[in-house]
Amino acid sequence: MSYSDQNLTRRGLARFAGAVVVGLGGASAGAISTAQAAKPVPKGGGNEAGFLGSNQVTASIMRQFRSIGLMQIDMGIVVSATSQRDRALAATPALRAAWRGVAQEFVNTLFIPGRVPDTIMLAQRMQAVTDRIVGPGIAKVVLLSVIVR
Repeated sequence: MSYSDQNLTRRGLARFAGAVVVGLGGASAGAISTAQAAKPVPKGGGNEAGFLGSNQVTASIMRQFRSIGLMQIDMGIVVSATSQRDRALAATPALRAAWRGVAQEFVNTLFIPGRVPDTIMLAQRMQAVTDRIVGPGIAKVVLLSVIVR
């Protein structure tokens, strides 16, 4: 197996692992009622039309008053109702600040260095703070990736 074949294999495995993590995080982020699941979500341009991406949310992993690592979270929200999209856009700065606080609290209290982070719990906490700021049921949190280094 050549070097380029190994990279393709590693990329394929990384994509598969990322899809599994996103699937688990998205499935547990919030329960969808059958009425909401029945409504078609408009799509366009290869991406979901209601997706609002966010800048990367980071949290420092601290032990004994020094930084030993960093958690990077790529995420966004899906707002399916076009009438609510302006409300979610206006709340974006407050959402980013709240997400940073949730990420830092998660790293400080629930994350153990050397282990895989519990993305289900992280997604639930991010969804709770999103519901508090934007309003319940308006936006759904989507974790795209969680990287610890």
